[in-house]
Amino acid sequence: MNTPSISQQVSHAGVPGVDLPQPSKLRNRILWTLQIIAALFFLASAASKFAGAEYNVMVFEKVGLGQWFRYFAGAMEAIGAILIVTPRYSALGGIVLAVVMVGAFVADIFRIGGNGIPALIALAVVASVAWCRRSTLSSLFGGRK
Repeated sequence: MNTPSISQQVSHAGVPGVDLPQPSKLRNRILWTLQIIAALFFLASAASKFAGAEYNVMVFEKVGLGQWFRYFAGAMEAIGAILIVTPRYSALGGIVLAVVMVGAFVADIFRIGGNGIPALIALAVVASVAWCRRSTLSSLFGGRK
């Protein structure tokens, strides 16, 4: 009987039967472009929240959680923006920003009265980065590097 070894059964992502090949050069360039654009977008958004831009003050007033939440959201955006362009933490950054965008979508639909489309677009970008860079998560949680 020819039984595969444990290392053959479990991929480097720690999921049996799922192998995560290295991205092609083109795919890697596209991902880096998306990561840089997302980082710039979220750093600008965080800066406007920290600066107390009138629009942000009004939006967070409508959300109803207080202005402290504007600073919290800005901090999460800044942290996520830094993580998404840090190779070892890019998937984690994508996850942080995806959570922020889910919150933005929910707030836009249910509290602000918008259509949520900008948040969905940003969510699609950062979630795609998180998914495509998911192999970086295994090194954070004790998996192989």
